[in-house]
Amino acid sequence: MKKRLYISFISILFLLLAACNTEDNATNNGNNNDNISSIATDSSSKDYPHTMPIRIQDAKYEFKRVEKRQQHKEGQRQQRQQQAQQNGQQDANQRAQQQEKTIPQQNQNNQQQNQNNQQNNNQTQQAGNIKEFESRVIELTNQERQNQGLPALKSDASLSQVARKKSANMQAKGYFSHTSPTYGSSFDMMRDFGIDYQTAGENIAKGQQSPEQVVESWMNSEGHRKNILSEKFTHIGVGYIENGHYWTQMFISK
Repeated sequence: MKKRLYISFISILFLLLAACNTEDNATNNGNNNDNISSIATDSSSKDYPHTMPIRIQDAKYEFKRVEKRQQHKEGQRQQRQQQAQQNGQQDANQRAQQQEKTIPQQNQNNQQQNQNNQQNNNQTQQAGNIKEFESRVIELTNQERQNQGLPALKSDASLSQVARKKSANMQAKGYFSHTSPTYGSSFDMMRDFGIDYQTAGENIAKGQQSPEQVVESWMNSEGHRKNILSEKFTHIGVGYIENGHYWTQMFISK
């Protein structure tokens, strides 16, 4: 009799533990979001440690702390790889140009001129849309801060250039992470591009097709909302790449 009661007790305990584990997993899955992410630091640009990227899975990178000399060597290696790729592309372009010499020169010139005109028009239109989108994100961000009685963040052109490079790098390298395989962590990248900060933060997103959509996504997430409404930050930069809809929002205090 005692043996049966013991077995029954163990069975009930096992079922309760299994139910608890299932509930925990459901909560974790509900908090996961693969198209937005946030990060922040209270370390200044002078104190933030030098790091290098580590690939942990497809399209995801983390970073580890390294000595400055080791980081420099890693940066030189990446630069050599990029230079080799550029040289290979230049060789391919030269071979293509040599083959095109068989085309009558006049037709080639006309075709090239038309392509250049079309490309310039497309680039001008795209640049206008991108700058408008980036400015709109800053405007919407400051509206959210104003709603909470917080001062507006100042738009920083240099920081926006860094944010734009980050978005372009995510699109070109096919990853979505605060750590870049090219530039390292977000805060390394800011510092290495000459941005001085006392504290810093970053929100990233992909897939949202308008400033309204991306700011709404960030505001619906605790970590991103915390960056947007932080009393510490004084300046903001935003970078947007239309191909793939990559967004980077960088915050600093000076």
